[in-house]
Amino acid sequence: MQITEIITDESMRELRQHGTAGFPFEYYYDDIRSFSKQLVDWHWHREFEFCYAESGTILCSVNSARLCLEEGDGIFINSRAIHRFETENNAKMPNILFSPEFIAPDGSDIYEEYVSPVLTSGCEYIVIGKNEDPLMSLLTDAVYTAAAGFDDKLGIMIKVCRLWQEICPLAKACTPAADRGTMLTRSRMRTMMQFIADNYKEKITLADIAGSASISKSEALRCFNSCVGMTPVKYLTALRLEKAAKLLLSTDDTVTRIAVECGIDNISYFIRIFTAAFGVTPKAYRNSIT
Repeated sequence: MQITEIITDESMRELRQHGTAGFPFEYYYDDIRSFSKQLVDWHWHREFEFCYAESGTILCSVNSARLCLEEGDGIFINSRAIHRFETENNAKMPNILFSPEFIAPDGSDIYEEYVSPVLTSGCEYIVIGKNEDPLMSLLTDAVYTAAAGFDDKLGIMIKVCRLWQEICPLAKACTPAADRGTMLTRSRMRTMMQFIADNYKEKITLADIAGSASISKSEALRCFNSCVGMTPVKYLTALRLEKAAKLLLSTDDTVTRIAVECGIDNISYFIRIFTAAFGVTPKAYRNSIT
């Protein structure tokens, strides 16, 4: 399956359902440059994800980590890790996503021994080098089987479980200290993102954002830079612009009204930052789509 847009809520949680309740597994073949921003933007999901660079080079960001996947390299991304994919040379990226319960039912012995420890570990990601057998061969085998279709669901599950058997000890090996720090940062990020989502129409400051999570401004800056590579205020501005872009396409409101509705009351400033972000003025953006 090929998609061209990542749809998220204001906390960056992806809203797309991956697979079905009966078979919580999905295969995608991503042409990164075909996405709306020519990148797979920041998002997170409850599912585990495996992907690799079939061609080209993928610039992968997982929280504060910046990774370069050359052709043939792969990566495992843990549940709830915030990540983004970019490319400078039109990379193609097959990937598979599956819920923790795809491996085993929650509460079962298999889940408690092989799934839960990965969910609660300090592991954000594991890079799988092109020469790292058997991991890479297991990953490509699982992808090829899924790409052929879902007629052989049992075959897909067997190959995913074999891959999981190899990745699980590596993920579990992360230290508890890293886990505590990571989980705390994630928790604070979600709290601050939700505050921004609830109040982006208002005049809010860095102090307000930090205060929503009961932390200092410097800690808020650290959390945002660590997880998404930008300041809280830049994240707020990006959210306001995304909201404005949607209103330009879905309403007949004036540009000034939309700017104010999205928390920016200086129209000249709004036009300037919108143009910088989208490459065209708000009016041209509306006219180019409609």
